[in-house]
Amino acid sequence: MFIYRHRTPLHSDYNDLERKFWKNIAFNYPIYGADISGSLYDEDEKVWNINCLGTILDQIKNEIGVRIEGVNTAYLYYGMWKSLFPWHTEDMDLYSINYLHFGAPKSWYAVPPEHGCRLERLAAGWKYYLTIYFGKHIVILS
Repeated sequence: MFIYRHRTPLHSDYNDLERKFWKNIAFNYPIYGADISGSLYDEDEKVWNINCLGTILDQIKNEIGVRIEGVNTAYLYYGMWKSLFPWHTEDMDLYSINYLHFGAPKSWYAVPPEHGCRLERLAAGWKYYLTIYFGKHIVILS
């Protein structure tokens, strides 16, 4: 059964949807699955298969036999309305590749590396207020 509170609300445009997201993020938490090892593609599929990018990381996996989950293997993430993934730096400062298999487009907010310290200072300054707002979910800022 599809629960109404997990549905994307009616909205007039992207800005309206974004306002509703930030206004309601602390209520009715979304369902989100993260770091699920796997791919939606067969192993022999080479096009659009994130497990077959042909990078040096594939050589580490194939020739040396070292699997680093989520680095040289694909991870799946399942989300819904109001799912979010906190700002972060990728493992070992590597680049990230994402592919949306199904659903509405995602919104990305990016902070250039030269401004990362400014974002961290901002988050540290707002931690008290965000703890009140997000409650137990403040671990995202730790």
